Amino acid sequence: MTGPDCRTLPTTQDAKRQLRVVLGGVQGRMGQLASAAIEAHTDFSLAGGLTSADDPEQLLQSDVAEIYLDFTVASAARVLAPRAARAGLSPVVGTSGLDQADLSALAEACEQGGVGGIVVPNFSIGAVTQMLAAERAARHLTCDGIIEIHHTDKRDSPSGTALATAQLIAAAAGTEAPEITSQRHENVLAIQSVNFSSPHERLMLSHTVSNRQAYLPGLLLALRRVRNLNGLVIGLDKLLHE
Repeated sequence: MTGPDCRTLPTTQDAKRQLRVVLGGVQGRMGQLASAAIEAHTDFSLAGGLTSADDPEQLLQSDVAEIYLDFTVASAARVLAPRAARAGLSPVVGTSGLDQADLSALAEACEQGGVGGIVVPNFSIGAVTQMLAAERAARHLTCDGIIEIHHTDKRDSPSGTALATAQLIAAAAGTEAPEITSQRHENVLAIQSVNFSSPHERLMLSHTVSNRQAYLPGLLLALRRVRNLNGLVIGLDKLLHE
């Protein structure tokens, strides 16, 4: 395919590559990072890159790739990821801003295509560990709120990670979701603090990402495991439990 909206990327690796990946949002920050990581690992190959939602049919085919990795924006992801799933590609979605209706539609598309898929609010192993610790703490302590700070280019507010953390806390505590305070600053990548208290003690869970390289171990884990999932899974923590 030619034109500004879709480009086929050159493949420099040989047949040792086991899983072919089509990458949506290839020109974005995470897209560029993911592209380099995929090409650097011998169990993957980059089959193609999408730069917009326009006419993606040529790449989103099961004879082109096994996995569709999405780092676009919500308006594109809610179209591209279900389309890929129905075509037989397992979607790995790192894009924020999808609502429950989007997730339900993607789950249905995975069922129709007979593939596993995963939506990951945060690929950082540290962030996922913080979320699990917050869920456990919420069974015994009161959550006083979540503070999330991100760079000024982040589109969604609150962040997907903060929303997911709040939902875990609410389910564990049997209460409403805690308040989320969102801030956007220059020279900050990602910081999240989750604060708990009882009458005589306080617990502060803090996580900071200083470089996007922190997301790569979780990303590669999701790519390696997605084809073995049964239906759509939400959260990298589901893979860490196994």
